[in-house]
Amino acid sequence: MRASVIWISGYSGAGKTTVGRRLDSLLREANIPSVYLDGDELRSILANQWGYERADRIELGRVYFRLCSHLASQGLTVTIAAVAMYDELRQWVKQNIPGAVEVFLDVPQDELLRRDGKTKGIYKNFADTKKLYDDAKSPDLVVRNHGDTSAGDSAKQIFDFIRSYDDGGRADFGREGHWNAYYSNAKAAPMAPSPYAVACADEMKAGGAIIDVGCGNGRDSAYFASKGFSTTGIDPSAQAIALCSSAHVSPNLTFKAGKLNEVPLEKGSLDGIYCRFVLHAMSEQEEDAFIATAKSLLRKDGRLFVECRSINDPMSRKGEVISKTERIFGHYRRFVVKEDLDRKLQAAGFILERSLEGGDLSPLGDDNPVLIRLTARLA
Repeated sequence: MRASVIWISGYSGAGKTTVGRRLDSLLREANIPSVYLDGDELRSILANQWGYERADRIELGRVYFRLCSHLASQGLTVTIAAVAMYDELRQWVKQNIPGAVEVFLDVPQDELLRRDGKTKGIYKNFADTKKLYDDAKSPDLVVRNHGDTSAGDSAKQIFDFIRSYDDGGRADFGREGHWNAYYSNAKAAPMAPSPYAVACADEMKAGGAIIDVGCGNGRDSAYFASKGFSTTGIDPSAQAIALCSSAHVSPNLTFKAGKLNEVPLEKGSLDGIYCRFVLHAMSEQEEDAFIATAKSLLRKDGRLFVECRSINDPMSRKGEVISKTERIFGHYRRFVVKEDLDRKLQAAGFILERSLEGGDLSPLGDDNPVLIRLTARLA
């Protein structure tokens, strides 16, 4: 994932604002759509609703970075100059914002005091502002912003760094911990096959080879195997796979840990790929990788079966905003825009045999989500 949010941190007087503005200029000169945000300006824009205690500063920082993530999800490279140096906040940013980069401006204490005396005068009230924050333990980049290094030099160093930056997909949105905990309780999810699995089985090639992506506790995988399909259930949660392997035993049923593009499978070997309540647990980048991998694994006329939460599901308006389609409400979800998904599949060479959106498709207790259901055949 490319650098999408560049967080310039450092103590008061480190030069965050000046370097941030210079970096934004470099991005614009390179024709990279960008936006610059300043922590002090944002606090004022938000009417100073937060105090200056640690808990207030951390929550305000989360507001800043939710805004950054929302802008980045729409194709902008966001530069934000803000102290916000708290371990809890750093962990949240790394976990929830793909492509986030922390750049620490390193300036000696005596130079910080000298600069501050000419500008904000913060050190008059706080003899050592370092006591207000947590030191930068492992920033992505440290820039020496003093001495013979100008603000322009520092900005150029950051610009060169982010051009080749790849975060390796480290933003997990807390999914691994959540689902491992969920599936550690064998009674957490229903064991009967879902209505969608029963419906899809009638459309699948008799005795065909299928894969159940995000198999969870294996209930649908086991159902497919019982109907004579050669079935592989996969899930990123190691705890889910451990549960499946102990709960379901069949000669034509296998379980493997990982995502679709991580599990070794022969190209063109599958008749069907089944993906229920999983696409909305993927980031958009993961969805793109999923579609590309599905295309490579399916035989000609093989089918992709998808059921996922729509952007029109009421839950899409609940919880923490991560982007225009992503929320954390109990756990991470990305609510899918049907038209975008249809377009992606068609561009990848799939023919949509069915694509519908609505409620009353898979109610469970008080939850009656608005879902997308589609069947796509590889041309």
